[in-house]
Amino acid sequence: MQVIALYRERQKKLVRYVQRFLRSHAEAEDVSQEAFLRAYAAEVGGATAFSEALLYTVARNLALSELRKRSTRAAEQIDDAGGLAHHGNDPEAQAIERDMLACVERAMGRMPPKCLEVFKLRKLEDLSHAEISAQLGISVKTIERHLTKALAICRAVMDESTAAAPPAHGQAHQGDGHG
Repeated sequence: MQVIALYRERQKKLVRYVQRFLRSHAEAEDVSQEAFLRAYAAEVGGATAFSEALLYTVARNLALSELRKRSTRAAEQIDDAGGLAHHGNDPEAQAIERDMLACVERAMGRMPPKCLEVFKLRKLEDLSHAEISAQLGISVKTIERHLTKALAICRAVMDESTAAAPPAHGQAHQGDGHG
């Protein structure tokens, strides 16, 4: 079948493409495989003819979705009591949590004052958009814009941190598809 042949032929190239978004080889492999499966399902279901353009569009959308999930998870980490989740004696989980919190704190330092105020009210004080609107005297749409900007800043700081971090176990020298 055309999709299987294309998968074998283009897998490494697609993984490299997705890795530019996610900066994680393992996640890029997962997203690439999911993109092939979705493109294949669309072809089999008769929804659309399979094409390389479709494959890359699906892969890009899945990667962007994963990035949105990452930024949401980072912001939610500070929602717990005192801003930290409780991981008991798990040093790895505690280290990841400290890194996440440090990223969020750095991001908060980059936010414009009103954006930071809205972010704190939403994420630290758990106020609804309507409550923030009443408290600050700004529209819900403006609050949404501030939160979108705040999460984008969080995502950028996390991406910088991920790019600067050493590779996780098993990810070093997995190859970049050359050769």
